[in-house]
Amino acid sequence: MRVVARPGGEVDEIHVLTTREVGPKQTVRNVESALLAQYDLEVDHRKISVAQTDRGAEEAALVMQTPVRLHEGEQAEASRILFVGHRVASERSHRVLVRVTVEWKGERFEGAASAADLPRSRLEALGEATLKAVETAISKDEEEEATPVALSLDGVKLVDAFDRTFVLVAVHAMYGREITSLAGASAVDDSSDRSVILATLQATDRWIRGRA
Repeated sequence: MRVVARPGGEVDEIHVLTTREVGPKQTVRNVESALLAQYDLEVDHRKISVAQTDRGAEEAALVMQTPVRLHEGEQAEASRILFVGHRVASERSHRVLVRVTVEWKGERFEGAASAADLPRSRLEALGEATLKAVETAISKDEEEEATPVALSLDGVKLVDAFDRTFVLVAVHAMYGREITSLAGASAVDDSSDRSVILATLQATDRWIRGRA
């Protein structure tokens, strides 16, 4: 199995090699179920491609037992913070509470933010919750005497370009007296919520890996 992922952990492609004992459609369903059960990861079936081989079952099994590898281009980044999931709950007085969960170095971290139940405020809350989750992950990994990191959301904007809608996120990263302006973008496919989170992770990704 070969998995191609974007910064932030969003899966772009999954390629699977099997024998002809199970049909391609059933294999796709099996992969979807396995990823959901083992990693709590939902993947669109259109991103899963299946190739079948006439090689013996034992030889094909050896191929399938090869550990799953995540690729960004040709190389995976072990220190990348990955998006796990998010929840949005309604509160009183027309407000929403957003929780975003990320994973870094095998551990999961959550950030939360509250905002008015309005389209723009909701998107900004998603960005803020993501940054809080990232801050928590970084602080867990820092030594006690290390300079603390602060991440501040500068803005979230939806932009139409090339017959598609994109989310643009701007972030200020503060480390000691150093302030760095960061930006990330993600195309809106199924959900603008998810795209805001991925764009926020993309904005902070290289800066964090440069410090890890």
